[in-house]
Parts: sequence; C-alpha cells; structure tokens
Amino acid sequence: MRTNRSSTLLGNSARGCAPILCALAISFTLLAADGQSELELGRAALEDRQYREAITQLEVATAATANLPEAFYLLGVAYWGEDRPYPVSANKAIVALQTAIELDRDGPIGRLALESLATVYLRNGRMPEARRAYQQLLKYEMREELVLLYLTRIDEIDLDTGRYVPTAQNPRNARGEVIANVGPLGMHTNQYFEKGQHTWDPVKHVNYFSQAIEADPTLFQAYNNLGVALMHLGRCREAVPYFEQALQVWDTTQPASAGTYAEPHVWRLRCHLELGDLEKAVGDYEVLQTIPEYNFFGTLYTIQLAIAAGQAENAVQPLEQALAEDPDNVEVMQTLAYAYAGVRRVDDAAEMMAEALAAIPPNSPFFRHFVGPWTQQLKAWQSQ
Repeated sequence: MRTNRSSTLLGNSARGCAPILCALAISFTLLAADGQSELELGRAALEDRQYREAITQLEVATAATANLPEAFYLLGVAYWGEDRPYPVSANKAIVALQTAIELDRDGPIGRLALESLATVYLRNGRMPEARRAYQQLLKYEMREELVLLYLTRIDEIDLDTGRYVPTAQNPRNARGEVIANVGPLGMHTNQYFEKGQHTWDPVKHVNYFSQAIEADPTLFQAYNNLGVALMHLGRCREAVPYFEQALQVWDTTQPASAGTYAEPHVWRLRCHLELGDLEKAVGDYEVLQTIPEYNFFGTLYTIQLAIAAGQAENAVQPLEQALAEDPDNVEVMQTLAYAYAGVRRVDDAAEMMAEALAAIPPNSPFFRHFVGPWTQQLKAWQSQ
C-alpha cells in the first residue's frame, strides 16, 4: 500500500515532528533568538556611538530574521550617523530605512525610519524622494514645530529644484532670485545655498556656495561653508579668507546681541594648524575661549594646538576619554596618535593612527587629503 508522504510528515509533525522539519524549526528558532540578541547588542553599541560595531551586530540581526523593523531602522541610523559630521554609508542607510518602513509602514518604528529617511534623502540630493517623505510625515505629525519644519523643508526642496513659487514676502536680488523668507520658518537662503546643503560632495560645495555668495553677498553662512569645503579638499590657504569674510559679514549684518560667530573661528583654527601657523591659531583659540557654548571641534583643535606647542602630556587623558565616549571618531583617533607620539609612546601612536585610517568610511571625501600624510606618518612611527 502506497503511503502519502505529505500526510505522513504532517502526522509526524502533529505528534512530535519529522527529523527534517524539527531541524528547520530548531534552526529558525535559533536564528530568531540570535537576531534578537544581536539587535540588543547593536542597540547598545549605537547608544555608545560605536557605529562600526553596531553595524556588525545589526547586519547579523537583519540577516537572521527579516521581520525585525527595529533592527533595520537602527542599522540605517548606524550607517547614517545622524549626529556625525560624515556618514558611514548613505546608500546603505537608505536601503535599511526603506526596509524598516516596509515592515512597519504605519507603526512607530516605520515613522521614525521615515523621519530619518527624509533627512538622508535631503542631504544626498534625492529631492523628489525627500519631498515625498516630508509630505508623508505631514500626514502623521500634529506637533506645530515639526509641521512648520517639514513645510519649510518642502519649500527649500522646491527652491533647490526650481519649483518654488515666490510670494510678496520673498526679497529678491537684482536677477530676480529669491534670497530670504523661505518657508514658514522664514529661512535666509537661496537656490544655490540649498543645492550646496543637499550634497556631501565638497567639489560641488565650492561651486554652489560660490554661487550662493554671488546671489546674496549678505549670506554669511555661505562664506563659512565655502571655507569648510575648501578645507576638506586640502586647500586651507584658500579657505582662510572665506572664514574671515564670514566673520566680517556677520559683524555687519547681525546685532551685537547675536554674539560671536563661532564656526569660522573653529575651522580657521584647524586651517592655521594644518598650515603650521601656530601664532594665528592662538588668535582663534583665544576668541573661542570667550564663547561659553561648548563646541566639540573647537575643543579638539584646541588640544591639537597644545600638542603642536609641545604640551602633549596634558592632551592624552582628555583624548582617551573623548575616544571612550565616541569610539569611531576618526579625528579623535588621529589627534590621540600625535599625543602619544608627543609623550614618546610611539608604538601606541602607530597603533592609534592605523585605527584612524581603518575607521575612515569608504570613499569619504572628508579625509581624502589626509590619507597620504597619515599613512606616511604611520610608516615613520612603525620604522622606529
């Protein structure tokens, strides 16, 4: 008598389970458990700003089970690194966030992922997708401050893409271009400035922020951003005059109550250090000391100034603490390497510089001009 194999397997499964099905069931159970544990490890790493470790754990979690929207959301956040000055991978962040939304489209994780995805789209020149994302967010959002922000983002996108419809409240330049009062938040901006804000490419930054200044010479942020772009391209000597112009325009357009414009002093300090002009670097350091608000990069470059001035022994402890709090920060690693070298811990300096080079995100434009000098310095330390 012929036995129905399917019925037999189902019967065995009902009583206990067939060997193959049991193995599959156990395997999926283990995968699910592993996915959850890796999710917890990834979340903890992300909270500790260990982005590379978070990515490693969350990649395992998302591979183990494809129905954990939180794992994909956190993976996207880790790749993007929202509060970092540069992403690990914007493209991988987009894929992970899109998956989180698909898995939890109307749920809380899906909405968080949509908020992040809108920002990633915006900062990476994907204007149609960014606009749609902000429109979707407006369907859910009831808080006035966020509604105004999202509406302003949509107007900024339209200004970038040429779809913006000017109103009587929009001042224009001699060429008829809108230069202020954009969106409900009344942003001081123009089309070229928005184009610069919506890309990570420093070469494009130079082009767009130069045009932004031409369109509106009172836009002090454009001078600062142009200087930063040149700095990231390794052109500090060209960058310094733009930081100076940013400060001049600020002083002539802002009330005294606005205080000191800190950012140009921070970046000019870094440029003076790169150019080896410690006397001028001290000038920016002294200005930054008068500003009560904490600025991470201002503090970091102040420490670099101390190292350059032969005071490395005072730099090691605060840098080790900073690295413990932000383990993937490339500039902290590089600065700590020079601090170790300054106190004759050459092996530690070489190890830390190697870590800094390894931590640079692939194809990152922000450290491109440093790779050669840092690699050369690493080899010099390794040969001692």
